[in-house]
Amino acid sequence: MAEARTPAVSAARIDFERRLLARAAQARRTVAPRPDVVPASFAQERMWLSDWLDPEASTESTVFVIGLRGDLDVAALRGAVSDLAHRHEVLRTVVEPGRGGLFQRVLPPSEVPVPTVDLPADGGAEALEAFAREQLVRKLDLATEPPVSWTLLRDADGGHHLVLRMHHIAADGWSEGVLNRDLSQLYRARVTGEPAGLPELPIQYADFAIGQRERQSGDGLERGLSYWRQRLAGAPTTVPLPFDRPPGETEALESGTLLARIPGAVVDELETTAAAVGASGYMALLAAFAVTLWRGSDQRDLVIGSPVAGRELPETEQLVGVFTNTLPMRVLVRPEESFAQLLRRVREHTLDDLAHGEVPFQRLVDAVRPTRTPGRLPLVQVILQLDNTGFTEPEFPGVEVSYRQLFAEKSALDLTVSLGRRGADHVAVWKYRSALLEERTVRGLHDRFVAVVRQVARRPDATLDGAGG
Repeated sequence: MAEARTPAVSAARIDFERRLLARAAQARRTVAPRPDVVPASFAQERMWLSDWLDPEASTESTVFVIGLRGDLDVAALRGAVSDLAHRHEVLRTVVEPGRGGLFQRVLPPSEVPVPTVDLPADGGAEALEAFAREQLVRKLDLATEPPVSWTLLRDADGGHHLVLRMHHIAADGWSEGVLNRDLSQLYRARVTGEPAGLPELPIQYADFAIGQRERQSGDGLERGLSYWRQRLAGAPTTVPLPFDRPPGETEALESGTLLARIPGAVVDELETTAAAVGASGYMALLAAFAVTLWRGSDQRDLVIGSPVAGRELPETEQLVGVFTNTLPMRVLVRPEESFAQLLRRVREHTLDDLAHGEVPFQRLVDAVRPTRTPGRLPLVQVILQLDNTGFTEPEFPGVEVSYRQLFAEKSALDLTVSLGRRGADHVAVWKYRSALLEERTVRGLHDRFVAVVRQVARRPDATLDGAGG
């Protein structure tokens, strides 16, 4: 997301960057020879546990269906897929429990299978959808199978669909853009015979995991945990939502998804308001979301989950892998204050939280020891995230490409709101536990959120209890 640039915003960024540089200076900068088996990263642990808790279907996978029409060189595509797995070790890494924890092992590079499946002349679209859905829920043996698989489905008229099934233990949202860019360049290199022109990767994901373990041990980990214990002292253990059914009555994790629009001009106006107080667009959206939840429940103290990229080290920016971590952002709404005053406090707390953002979420939960509520996750049940990773679709010369993503139909979180710009407007993707919330209820929550964004952007100095709603 492009944010307005003012001296205040620049100062905020400089302040935050200094904190990151101080932390990065302690990070692993050289890559020593490593053993064949190394500890998994904390994010891999989180994904593995989530997958293990559901023995019947995968809840941590996603599927991409890439339509390819035109002069596709199938042999070059197969070669590029193998080249991609050779470049990014995490795409051929298996993960298994062992003595003392969870471990990852990189399989030697080899030709990656990309089987071709012919779709029927009648009902081809339905067969494609059924195959993609089957891949989405298929249980993967993470100890023996690579976390990524590829299948090429061929239409009766000669068109193709590349189905990529990817487990989140190997890749996060940022990785999607890296993977698409690298695959595009490797395919072009195979077709033209020219070098791909990709920069050499200074480290691999396993090297990052080793360095992360070193940083998050001993005094370094304890300093981070001490910050979060103080930050969350006395915080509420749940976020109020307008449930249609009480959480304690079911453990069902089936989810629904609502896609809704936010006019771009509304978000632009909010970003301008944020820039005036030295805050980012995400900080303003977080504050507005907290106001929305407060107005619907009268609970002023809120803990909202915020995923962070976890790629502060420059070496990680071009890697495929799972680096994300969830931070419990605590927002205290004071009705007698203005939105501008709330936003200033959210800015200061967010900068501090991000400076301690590498503390693994599960370690943080264990240290804080929140009261457990039946039917709900501890500490964070609601997440607000901003998709601003600069995503690009794959590009193959002479081929028309279409691209869509299928998401897992289960979620342990009560609600996840993903915001991202699509053209002139923003799209909000509301993923919710359908056993607890009806779509109409989520639609109403979206409408109220947009109304709050509009109100506080136009009247940032009005008190929250008098700004409307």
